[in-house]
Amino acid sequence: MKKIFVITFLIIFALNLFAISKEEFNKIEKDLEKQAGKYASSPYHNSIKNQKVTTEYQVGDTKVFWKWDLSVMPPTWVQTPSTCRAVGEHCYLFVADEDWQINMNESDVQVVMNYLENQTMNTNEYGAIEMDIEHFGPIPDELDNDPKLIVFYSALGSFGGSTFDGYFSVYNQVTEEEAHNLNPPGHSNECEMIYMTCYPLDPTDPVRISVLSHELQHLIHWGFDQNEDTWLNEGMSELAMVYFGLPDPISQFPSNPNNSLNSWNQTFADYVKTMLFFTYLYEHYGTGNLIKDIVEDPQNSIQSIRNQLTENNVDESFEDIFTNWTIANYLDNPFVYDSLYYYQSLNLPSFSTSATHSSYPASRTGTVKAWATKYIKIYSGNSDLQIHFEANHPVNITAIKKAHNQEDYTVNTYSVTDTLTQLLPHLTQDDYYMVLVISNTNDALLSYSYTISETGTFSDEDIITPSSNIIAYPNPVNFLQSDLIFKSNTKTSQPITVYNLKGEKIITIKNSVWNGKDKNNKSVKNGIYLYKTKNNKTFGKIVVIK
Repeated sequence: MKKIFVITFLIIFALNLFAISKEEFNKIEKDLEKQAGKYASSPYHNSIKNQKVTTEYQVGDTKVFWKWDLSVMPPTWVQTPSTCRAVGEHCYLFVADEDWQINMNESDVQVVMNYLENQTMNTNEYGAIEMDIEHFGPIPDELDNDPKLIVFYSALGSFGGSTFDGYFSVYNQVTEEEAHNLNPPGHSNECEMIYMTCYPLDPTDPVRISVLSHELQHLIHWGFDQNEDTWLNEGMSELAMVYFGLPDPISQFPSNPNNSLNSWNQTFADYVKTMLFFTYLYEHYGTGNLIKDIVEDPQNSIQSIRNQLTENNVDESFEDIFTNWTIANYLDNPFVYDSLYYYQSLNLPSFSTSATHSSYPASRTGTVKAWATKYIKIYSGNSDLQIHFEANHPVNITAIKKAHNQEDYTVNTYSVTDTLTQLLPHLTQDDYYMVLVISNTNDALLSYSYTISETGTFSDEDIITPSSNIIAYPNPVNFLQSDLIFKSNTKTSQPITVYNLKGEKIITIKNSVWNGKDKNNKSVKNGIYLYKTKNNKTFGKIVVIK
């Protein structure tokens, strides 16, 4: 299933008929938002707004909305009669009349309104709309003099195997007359609204509301900065899904981390990389209003983040945070450097290495894109190893070293600076392997080369083979529905100890099956738990849900 996040993304289907490039499409997308922004700041636009009479809808009120017909491509505009089916503190919920009692009913409305107004998958403190307002800022009020959001459900349909969750339309932020003058021209309902599907996708599935929180961030962001770079805007919307508790699956990017953070090619990997970055930024540096302030900053891209790091008294530079993020993507380990390289909200898969070395001497040349990363894994050999690294411009190189006999890691970052060459730490007989993290904190392509040579000897008996991973499934687990099973691909089973995030022991499992009870036979609460084998060779993360 492919989500379509903003109205201009829908145009891509039409544009593809004419073989438009991704770069050209990105330009059209940003230009459309800028056009709407210029209208929104014009005296004529504000005079229209001042003449508007606030409409407070009640259940049973009717309204005809413009929307896209997505069952044909290029999509066309159609008018759709609808009725207000629910009113909450933060929103009105309208359903297309042609879909009522067919694709959506009163029971569905109550389920949806509960998520919109009362709870998310992470908390019962607020619903998805208030959640976005709390984290990103207020919803703009361009024309209708009504602070409430309209959520409009209709059958968005599908085309060519693609189905559509929902979208935000920037056309609604200008008048109908102004919408006609945009390029490409369109129609406006002259109100803040999000379009959502009720067919063929299930409107009550919580993932739909997670998508709505994504779309709502776009609306909020447009209210502050109409020409924000796509990567940052989409990253904030991905973060909204993390806040809600149902983020996008973490795939594609881990298999190719050499993907510039601040570039956008509309691949799923682009959504994932920005989701990971802003989740990491929020978890480790986002105390106070950092995220909201970045959204509100009128400057764009990395510069807006730099501005707000300073304003929010964050000691680390953007370059340092980027480097720490690239390390966290590989380690995701709560036991290293006070959890600096760890995601509390996400469970990351393994990141791929661009090269692995186990016999020496060895050498390699390569490149890393701007604001991207590569990982190189070096196993200890038959003697101590020396690594010599050269680069075409200054770069941070982080050495993650793991010892043979324990789960502990050491992490040290080295700067290849003036001489553009660096002698990295030895890999000795006490080490199992070293991972080099090449973090290109530069706007230019990095070209590098390295050599690995032997400096000493030790016996073959001292070499220890890798320990196997233990997998916990199902994960996330709902203990009301099933037990958790620990599976190892080794023949020898070991006791497994489960901890909470405070490091407190919950229980030790001896038979590879956990029923969700602690050592006092009490059911554990929802949340994230860690597990390790007795000899600390393996650890992992468990997410408990209900």
